[in-house]
Amino acid sequence: MPNFQKSLRSWYPLLLISCLGLFFELAVIRWISGEIRLFSYFKNLPLLAAFLGLALGFGLVGKKQNYQSAFAPLFGIFVFLVFLVGRVLSPRALAYPSRGDEFLWFTGDFSYWLALGLFLGVVFVFFLLTMLLFIPIGQATGKEMSRHVPIPAYIVNLLGSLIGIWLFALLSYLQTPPIIWFGLALASLSVFWIQQQAFSWKDMTLFIISLAGIFYIGRGVTWSPYHRLELIEQTISTDAEKSSETTWYMLNIQQVFYQSAMDLSEAFLASLPEANQELENAVYSYNLPYRLHPPGDQVLIVGAGMGNDAAAALRNGAEHIDAVEIDPAILTFGQKFHPEYPYSDPRVTTIVDDARSYFKKSTQRYDLISFGLLDSQTLLSGLSNIRLDSFVYTVESLQQAKALLTERGLVSLTFGAKTPWIDERLGRIMAEVFGPENVYVYYGDIGTTFVAGVSPVDTSDTELTRWEPNSQYNDIPSATDDWPYLYLRSNKIPAAYWQAIGLILALSLTVIARSFPQALKPNWHFWLLGAAFLLIEFKSITELALLFGTTWLVNALAISGVLSMALGANLFVLSQKRINISISYMCLFASLMFSYFFPLDILNTIPPTLRAITSTTLLSLPLFFAGVIFSEALRRAKETAQPLASNLSGAVIGGMLEYGSILWGIKSLYLIAAVVYLGAWISSRFQSK
Repeated sequence: MPNFQKSLRSWYPLLLISCLGLFFELAVIRWISGEIRLFSYFKNLPLLAAFLGLALGFGLVGKKQNYQSAFAPLFGIFVFLVFLVGRVLSPRALAYPSRGDEFLWFTGDFSYWLALGLFLGVVFVFFLLTMLLFIPIGQATGKEMSRHVPIPAYIVNLLGSLIGIWLFALLSYLQTPPIIWFGLALASLSVFWIQQQAFSWKDMTLFIISLAGIFYIGRGVTWSPYHRLELIEQTISTDAEKSSETTWYMLNIQQVFYQSAMDLSEAFLASLPEANQELENAVYSYNLPYRLHPPGDQVLIVGAGMGNDAAAALRNGAEHIDAVEIDPAILTFGQKFHPEYPYSDPRVTTIVDDARSYFKKSTQRYDLISFGLLDSQTLLSGLSNIRLDSFVYTVESLQQAKALLTERGLVSLTFGAKTPWIDERLGRIMAEVFGPENVYVYYGDIGTTFVAGVSPVDTSDTELTRWEPNSQYNDIPSATDDWPYLYLRSNKIPAAYWQAIGLILALSLTVIARSFPQALKPNWHFWLLGAAFLLIEFKSITELALLFGTTWLVNALAISGVLSMALGANLFVLSQKRINISISYMCLFASLMFSYFFPLDILNTIPPTLRAITSTTLLSLPLFFAGVIFSEALRRAKETAQPLASNLSGAVIGGMLEYGSILWGIKSLYLIAAVVYLGAWISSRFQSK
């Protein structure tokens, strides 16, 4: 027992700070992307800033500078700026320097150069601040690891990271607010630094003030597993004297309008003092798909939201409705506050799931499948440029929906962007799946509605017209599971991405050269391993999203798979006296090719739990061999701080290489990673001489 207690005291600080590092990273990315709308589209930027900060912190191990005392004031400044910028910019039109190459919701009519200046200004401030915020955490982690033998230290680091990811996933699933995330993180960090005798009352005071600010910012806000949500009451007068009012609810997401829970029943519309053209147009759009079928249909709604589509189906006599919504908080809002209470009707079954996931699991056949307004306005992950709803609008997704239709079935797809090239892409996808002669379109006020069927559709009693392709957009690529970038006009990296990358590189090199010049001389073997590592991690997230849907569980599964493979690799290396790195590289390249060609669809036929284990293992397999190489090289290096600093800084470049998926598709990342790993192998050969 005394030996166990001694061992626990020895390893506990490293386990705690390792857990906090990943937990705090996820909390910062989630919070900043909810409060500052720009980062809901660029989650990878704070992620890369955190990686760079951790790398610089590791690089400072053994140096005289101690940056622990800077953390509390930096965090206070961070909270203040998130509040200031979030409240000033997020509710307003977004300043984004687009030349029509990408669509973002609610952008302002700024001149290009003004938009570019505002965009890069926000990126600069928060990238720099986030990077500085993670330097003390990286330095603390590096110091703890340096006190132990490299491989066991790395194993404990990985175990702590696994605990961190699942703890944050649990808190997200429970819909806890940021005050809980940061309260837990700062309390644990205080315990760590108190044990190190490096914590003061000044730090405690700053932590309390910062948490008070986070609590103030979060008043009236609901944090679902995916979004920052605000529900706002709206009152509408139902008589000319305004003596009678009814309450509707408007839902804001990331501080801008997302959807309303509207009463569009005949009784309510008849009670209004005069005709309301806007409401009548909305009624027509919602009712349109049901005018093509007699009452009694079996209906599937994906992206059911707060219930407007389900209410329309009920008004038109649907026999049964399956309403699928990925966000449980939005579904709960609809159950409680929609004025027509569609989710209380016994004909409606509500299902919390991703649309693609439900398509794979369903055995039901439907007369109508309605795609609601699935404009998520956020990314799937900080490791990707794919938006949460992107995989719903691909050729493969529409093919899966078509397979669920009855012989007379229809698909109705409404999209709210009303951007000509997005409308054209959606029309071409529908035509590819159903045939151009079976696709019809209606340009309504709430969005563009496409209707297509497996058999001819009688549209004589509607305003639907046959969809025709526009030759002006022949260069528009279709959205597929390998290129799911609905919101990009073409397979070119938008100018704003290059400008942000250029700014980040310039900022990073300037800070490193002035303050941490030793980091400009990385260990190239570890650096290249880090760059390739992040590419495979991103690929795992996107492929798991196709298997399980773009749910909150995907990030936890993917990152856990990565960490588990690294953990297994370390345990394997510990069991061997010496590993042949060249043979390990051969196995790595073979696993990359296997993953590249492996048909993931065959995994859909096995039970969910077994599918989760099998898919996570297969998709992360290259990282097992990469982990073996890394751990053996780490053992030979006989220290952890500098190799991990190089590895994390390389991951920053890997995050930038991820943009290659925009040019060549997601599968191309395996090939890019293979090239980077080849460079790492060559580098290792030179270092061994």
